[in-house]
Amino acid sequence: MTQQEEKILNRKEIDEALENLKSLKKGGFINIPKLTWWVLNYVELYQYCHKNRHNGSCYEGMTCPCISNNPENRFSFLYPSLQEIIELHKHEEYFREEMAVLENVRDDYPDLMQWLKKNEKLGTEDFFLFWVEWYEEEQEAVKPFILEEKELDIKFKAGEWQYTIKFMEEFNELYWESDACPD
Repeated sequence: MTQQEEKILNRKEIDEALENLKSLKKGGFINIPKLTWWVLNYVELYQYCHKNRHNGSCYEGMTCPCISNNPENRFSFLYPSLQEIIELHKHEEYFREEMAVLENVRDDYPDLMQWLKKNEKLGTEDFFLFWVEWYEEEQEAVKPFILEEKELDIKFKAGEWQYTIKFMEEFNELYWESDACPD
């Protein structure tokens, strides 16, 4: 198979993968298990795209504006973003457990401060953008901003992130808005 034939075949596979991703939506939402399946199913395609994302660039081995819309380049950015969403969702169980701990320490100032300190990095860094830019409360949706593929309109039901949302509500209230923490 020539390099050109391989490129055509892989671009067809990229189109099919994106159509398959769109088809996972039910009522406009994708769920994490289906997204996880999709990511696992297309790991080899991602490896191909990542390896070939700079093909046709004006600058050898670097991204340039002339390849920003090439399918390999776009897929090589989309795929890790979807992986990141899955990784962030893995905190859901941790947040469920931390909400139970919070209920036990809420009225004990030293323990409450320990809880805030323990979760400070998650609340102020790792999930800060989740709270500020992803969660759309009025639409009861989580819409990841990290995805540059706007036409895919990837979003999740807020219920699928219920403990993350509850954790961030409580953490932000205690950390930023209450008198619990010094400025």
